[in-house]
Amino acid sequence: MSDSDLKNQYIKKYPWPRRRFIRGLLSMGIDVIGAILTRWEVYGKENIPKKGPLLIVGNHFSFLDTVAPIHATNWPLEFIGDFEMPNAPTIMKIFPRSWETLKIEQGTPNFEALQASEAVLEQDGVLVIYPEGHVHDGPLNPALPGAAFMALRTGVPILPMGTISDNDWKLFGTIKEEKRRLGVTTKIGEVFGPLKSKNPQRPSRQEIHEAGVLMMTKIAALLPKEFRGEFDPDDA
Repeated sequence: MSDSDLKNQYIKKYPWPRRRFIRGLLSMGIDVIGAILTRWEVYGKENIPKKGPLLIVGNHFSFLDTVAPIHATNWPLEFIGDFEMPNAPTIMKIFPRSWETLKIEQGTPNFEALQASEAVLEQDGVLVIYPEGHVHDGPLNPALPGAAFMALRTGVPILPMGTISDNDWKLFGTIKEEKRRLGVTTKIGEVFGPLKSKNPQRPSRQEIHEAGVLMMTKIAALLPKEFRGEFDPDDA
């Protein structure tokens, strides 16, 4: 099968946008739950492009920052990642299956997810990926290769987001213990890229590393200093 035929096959298999009704309902549910349980502020909406293709990248400190792009934008988003939600309420753990995210498994080639993601971007879609790969406590961790590899192969613009909370992501604990809603802040940075590779089909390890550091630095600039780790742009 030629590369062109393979690309068309995946575009047909993963048309963008997909599952508009289900995802629309989920998006409305997120907005309602967010309004009830949090004080969620979003800054930088003027930086959101009017059209794709677009790769959105962000930090991954909680299940809440996982849904931040849905809450902050009106795009019918496609997600790629393991989408772990270890601290999420049980009802939220059905979210990845219902949204039908593009699953990846760390340490495997993930050809299906890669081809599907590229098909989405080929259709001027908007794809969300978390460069760190999994939920963890702050500060930022180094990026895994996937997001940088994707950005270099596709050459699409990149939109960084940073999301934090004011009480260690204690969604229900804040209500129970402090009698208030959890404060959540999402900041949207300026679009950067596209990133270039001498060989877009097979970017070098050095190119992937440098692209990953750039992504994390752009995300770090949207977070308070204590969450930036080694990617603090003020230390450059």
